[in-house]
Amino acid sequence: MQRRSQQPTPKSKSPNQMSGKRKRSLSPSIVNDMTKGPYYILRRVLVGVCFIQVIITGFLAICIFNSAFSSVRGIESLPEVKPKTSTGKQKIKGHGGQVIDFDIGENEAAIVLSQHEVKPNRLEVKWDEGGSNGGGAVTLPVVEMWSKAAIGTYLWQHILEGEESLDELIPGATVGELTMPAFVLRYRSGPGIVPETVPHDVTHLVLVVNGRTEEKIEHAKVWLDDLITWEKPPVTILLMLGNEKCENHWIDKYMAPKGPVTSVLLTYDDPRVDQVTFHQWPLGVATYRQFPVIEEEKISPEAPRKYVCNLRATLHPNSSRIALHNFLKNDDFASASCFISVREKVYEALSAGSTPVIEDITTPGNCDAKPWRLLKKHGPPVIWVKSWEQLPKILAKEKRYSKQYKALRRLRVSQWYEWFKLKMRDRFISIVTSLLLRPA
Repeated sequence: MQRRSQQPTPKSKSPNQMSGKRKRSLSPSIVNDMTKGPYYILRRVLVGVCFIQVIITGFLAICIFNSAFSSVRGIESLPEVKPKTSTGKQKIKGHGGQVIDFDIGENEAAIVLSQHEVKPNRLEVKWDEGGSNGGGAVTLPVVEMWSKAAIGTYLWQHILEGEESLDELIPGATVGELTMPAFVLRYRSGPGIVPETVPHDVTHLVLVVNGRTEEKIEHAKVWLDDLITWEKPPVTILLMLGNEKCENHWIDKYMAPKGPVTSVLLTYDDPRVDQVTFHQWPLGVATYRQFPVIEEEKISPEAPRKYVCNLRATLHPNSSRIALHNFLKNDDFASASCFISVREKVYEALSAGSTPVIEDITTPGNCDAKPWRLLKKHGPPVIWVKSWEQLPKILAKEKRYSKQYKALRRLRVSQWYEWFKLKMRDRFISIVTSLLLRPA
């Protein structure tokens, strides 16, 4: 019997069924077209932007960390101030009770210390010299101060903060007295103070004179010539408003040992200033025009000001201030935004909390080649210019400053000026004391 193999007969499939189960494949060319399409490119761009942002963020983080680390390291390296005080930043209550932080700038530690110092008219002298004077207090030497110039009023009222009253014995004279650590200072001023009305039993004298012009020099010589005629002239410190061109050699004939003057406190940059015999002194404010003593707490730094800038200066012939005055009058913005009063000086601006703009050039004449030595030594918050032609840029910046910045700047200026006056007070007391206590 023949065995017939039975194999399944394949069933025929329709074309539609075959196409339904077949997996479709894409050609390489189609794949390449999709990877280069707009969506793929956009994705790559976004990834790149994110990567750049990560790099920038990391870089900024490193910069901030380095800045903070440098600040901390700088604070740790500052010299120690004794006695220990607060840092340069102070919390100050402005008007309305708002507390703000601000940096009082250069010499900040000394400025903070000066705020806690006692004014000279409140100093109490308590010396215990029991064995040398039978157990009693030491009688302090008396120093007379005769003021025949406005710079003496500035010293007495603004720096020493002394008070004065009419002299009951001398018409047209005012008197005052302050007790210092090592001496008593008696102040005399006014038209009634002349060589014939002052006491002649004086042993130590501070004579304040004006040496700006030939006429003023002649008046000063009257006082010095009179002192030479005394049987025993007083040891004299001359406080003098000097000549702007530093032409002050006329005082040489009155210097010790030929004359009674042992030391001179002199305004402007006289080249002979050596801090031994000649000392530089601030010009001060125009007290002869009744410029008041402006107390720091009376300055309103947050109050808006009507003018962007002001010019308060005395115009002398051939002075650079004339060029400044002409610029402010002729410049459209300056003439409309600045207050111009051609009368006063740098220190009026400082006392009012304004920032002075100072021409940093050597005064013509015999003055030192380095101008403004006294101010620069104490780091003033002023704007220095080499030419008044720089003013337009300065005024343009002023328009962009915020009210808060200007308020903080006024605070810094007034703080610095109060500190500066205390430094000048201490300097004056030191000079007088060293003169009194040095061996004969």
